[in-house]
Amino acid sequence: MTTETIEKSDLAEMTAAELSALYASGAASPVEVAQNALDRIERINPDVNAFTYVVPESALADAKASEERWRKGEALSPIDGAPTTLKELISVKGIPLRRGSILGETEPATKDLEIVERLRGAGVTILGTTASPKFGWKGLTHGPAYGNTLNPRHTGRASGGSSGDAAVCAALNLGVLHEGSDGAGSIRIPASFCGVFGIKPTFGWVPADASSALFELAHRDPLTPTVEDAALFLNATTGWSPRALYGHCPSPVLDWRKIVREAGNLKGLKLAYSPTLGYTDVDPEVAAAVEKAVGRLAEMGAVIEEVDPDFASPQEVLKVLWYSAQAKALSAFTPSEEQKALMDPGFVRICEKGTTFSALDYIAARQARADLTVLMELFFQKYDVLILPTMPLTAFEARVDSPAGQEGEDWSDCSPFTYPFNLTGQPAATVPCGLDADGLPIGLQVVAANFRDDVVLSLTAAYPTPFVRKPRKA
Repeated sequence: MTTETIEKSDLAEMTAAELSALYASGAASPVEVAQNALDRIERINPDVNAFTYVVPESALADAKASEERWRKGEALSPIDGAPTTLKELISVKGIPLRRGSILGETEPATKDLEIVERLRGAGVTILGTTASPKFGWKGLTHGPAYGNTLNPRHTGRASGGSSGDAAVCAALNLGVLHEGSDGAGSIRIPASFCGVFGIKPTFGWVPADASSALFELAHRDPLTPTVEDAALFLNATTGWSPRALYGHCPSPVLDWRKIVREAGNLKGLKLAYSPTLGYTDVDPEVAAAVEKAVGRLAEMGAVIEEVDPDFASPQEVLKVLWYSAQAKALSAFTPSEEQKALMDPGFVRICEKGTTFSALDYIAARQARADLTVLMELFFQKYDVLILPTMPLTAFEARVDSPAGQEGEDWSDCSPFTYPFNLTGQPAATVPCGLDADGLPIGLQVVAANFRDDVVLSLTAAYPTPFVRKPRKA
């Protein structure tokens, strides 16, 4: 394949792994790939509202530098020249840190968070930043500051969140690597709704060098069209850092791509299958798709036992920790009443609630979280993996915080399968396993013991997902 024979639509459909091979052979250029991505963003983004900032000049400069490295045979990594987006909740040098809020910065940031430094060190081409609800406060991506991000498969439906924009970009091939964060499901919810791969790795693999009242709840990492691309992202970003404020990182760091490439044999793998976690309802189409996926895993050699981990819903524990953290984040800005009136009412409500918890309430929630972590680590002494739905439903109506007609006071009411594993810190990933009658994706969630991300990546890489990449043509 030569540069002349590659159509632009073909380049848009390439994974990071495929682009790497093309760059190495000279069959494609990081500059033309970057320009292609920028052209697609200009055409497609108005329909879905995924970006807060696009930086074409610096992106093309990144790509030109990458092109020269590949020409000299000095590529920094396999993702050198890979078009990449970053969630607006992190500091990216040269781009204002907006945080999804009218309280965000208006001047360009002067430093990168460490995950950004590591991606730059791997040579990626940074396209810009993707949107988030205010401070990433909910599992959806809409709010008064920057509007609503729409589902790429049905623009009347929600994209999920708070990394919904990263999932939309992954689904529409607006770049190939997309950074997100997950404090209660914010990578897995949108990945499930949009039909892409997303992983929340064990807390500690990626250094947490930004102060956050969420502490170990919030994990950073990728949403991508394929598991292999996520592994390449992880290879570039995982590892110990003296600047990490929370958590720890084992040594040595594994070669995630090697694990993915060697995936396939599930013989003897012990899988626990929990259809409802014992405490929630699931849409029949979702339940059927997940059960079918479990059957496929059994056909591939896995040993399946239907069993619940035997814990009650930890939603109230999450609320104490979540609301308190959001209240702390807002207090740093001392907003006026006029500014509060311009904010998402739901965000203001949970911050007000967060100020009412006592120190004893907070400590009790931390203790409950520790107890749940121990319970799940003991559970994984018997099983290699826990399989369950990612979401109990498919993408619902856009611009609302919960499905139409659903009772409840919190966005987390409709995401009972994700936040337990933020409380435990364990690795959890979602991979598409089917479509509902409206053509909306259904996610299969895979969870393992702390620092057994290799098991999660191996299983998700082995699972057949032929429809995972259905890019929108230019």
